[in-house]
Amino acid sequence: MQVSPTKIPKMKINSIYIKLFFGLMLPLLGWSQGEEKDNLGTQQVTVTKSYSPSLSNVFKIRSKPELNDSLSKKKLGVNYTFLSVPVISTFIPNKASPLKLQKQEATFFYNSYVSGGLGNKSSLLLDAAIMLPLDRSQGLGFDFRRSAISGVEGTLLPSDQSRTTLNLLHQYKTKSLDVNSDFRFDRQNHNFYGISEGDRTNFDSSATDNIDSKQQLNYLSIRSKWQWYDSPFSKLYFNTSITTDYFDTTENILKINTQMRFPLFGKYLEVTPGFQLVNTDFKTAYYSDASLSFQEGLTDLELQLLNIGKKFKFRVGAHAFYVLGNDSEKSAVFVYPKFQLSYSSNSQNIIPFINYQGHYDLNSFTSFSLQNPYVSPTLRLESTEVLHEGKIGFNATPGSGLRFRFAAVYSKSNRHPLFKRLPFDLKSSEVPFRLANTYGVVYDEIEKKGLETSISLRFNENNKLTLETRYSDYQSAEEKHAWNLPSIEIDLKGNFRFGQKLFVQFIGNYIGKREVAAWDVFLNQPLEDALEKTAILSGVFSLSSNVTYKLNSSWDIFYEAKVRLGKETARWAHYENHNQLHLAGIRYKFDLNL
Repeated sequence: MQVSPTKIPKMKINSIYIKLFFGLMLPLLGWSQGEEKDNLGTQQVTVTKSYSPSLSNVFKIRSKPELNDSLSKKKLGVNYTFLSVPVISTFIPNKASPLKLQKQEATFFYNSYVSGGLGNKSSLLLDAAIMLPLDRSQGLGFDFRRSAISGVEGTLLPSDQSRTTLNLLHQYKTKSLDVNSDFRFDRQNHNFYGISEGDRTNFDSSATDNIDSKQQLNYLSIRSKWQWYDSPFSKLYFNTSITTDYFDTTENILKINTQMRFPLFGKYLEVTPGFQLVNTDFKTAYYSDASLSFQEGLTDLELQLLNIGKKFKFRVGAHAFYVLGNDSEKSAVFVYPKFQLSYSSNSQNIIPFINYQGHYDLNSFTSFSLQNPYVSPTLRLESTEVLHEGKIGFNATPGSGLRFRFAAVYSKSNRHPLFKRLPFDLKSSEVPFRLANTYGVVYDEIEKKGLETSISLRFNENNKLTLETRYSDYQSAEEKHAWNLPSIEIDLKGNFRFGQKLFVQFIGNYIGKREVAAWDVFLNQPLEDALEKTAILSGVFSLSSNVTYKLNSSWDIFYEAKVRLGKETARWAHYENHNQLHLAGIRYKFDLNL
């Protein structure tokens, strides 16, 4: 066997030897088996190894590619040809002038102000407020307001009015807690001057000279509201108040309620316990000389399951009340369902809703006198049970800044309070609230059906107009009418700003026709034999406006007007008001720091 002298790498020698071995052995095996039959000749085999590059080939220097260098090439010549075209131009350039920067007036927010004004009918207004920051989390405030007005022309008894309020505030705010507390004193001076035109012949000048028609209502309260963030214990409200008047009436009220919220199955469980206590003492009753005393307590517990979602929102639960009655009433437990449902679609243009609840309310001389300052200090106090109170309707936003609300209303109450005029008292004709000119409170089962609408136009942050209407139909069970409850009420509110200096606000209110009780005054008629009649008061429309003009950052001038239109100017029968009141004043704003 001949082998070519080709150089073989060392790493391949073993494989070559193996091939040569088998190449030599196979002919021998064949020859040993068939030596006698065949005689195989010698054959020549040439083995050639394919090219395998070594590591030395990797590091060979490759030739550098050649590129055409444009810099070394000769540039081609380009020739341009210009054509002359005659053009007539009327353009006259203006000389450039530098821009004039106008300095905008900075807006300052002051923590204090004082204002005063005078107007017709001897009207007077003094108003001052201070809010001092103690540190980054606390503030101390002070608010004082005094207003007065002379009497209405033509009244038999004095009819001047005045009001003084004093308020001390304290605020404490952190990331996890918000506390607002205040000490408030409110004194309102009125007169029981509402004697009807037809009954004036029964009062001579000597009798009216001996009548002191003054009524002075004093409200003193301490309130505190606490709110925690990111805590199951979310709210705490505390309120205690004392109310007195010119006739030795005294009433103490205590209210405490808390709110806790816990996550539950992706929802929230809201628990709101509360406690109320009302203690009232009147010097005497109206139909007798005996004193009146009322004391009633109320504990309540409200449980609600809340779903605060983007589309479907609801509050479902119950409200339970435990009444601690006075001597005439026994303790009892009342439980009412309570739920609120609303759904907003993807467009959110129309959001339907339904609200339903029942509740138990404690009435007080304080709440009645704030609604009607001419109530007699001889009231009979009873609690009101609201069996059903529901609304169903929708909120709509058809356009930017436009909102509309519509709702159907139904309610039914036991012992619903009604203001009813009291008859003339012959025995105590020199006492101002016994001249058939004050209101008592009677209780009746009242069923209410009605409609509510609201339209709001918001043009921008400082320009807004709102119109609200309420139509109600009342049905009474025992009384002839639902006394002094109007069938139609309309509220109009507007807030506008013109430029940076002029601000206009106005509030309009319309109260429709209502039935009132009337009594004939006979000087020789006993109180028990007085005959009740029914009268109808026509609607009353009143408009209050305020116009403020900003002189500079510190000084404002303002104008206030109150106008009453229509035949009647009285919300309560025979208590007429001024047709027009105008007042102008000035306000100074400043910063006060400790």
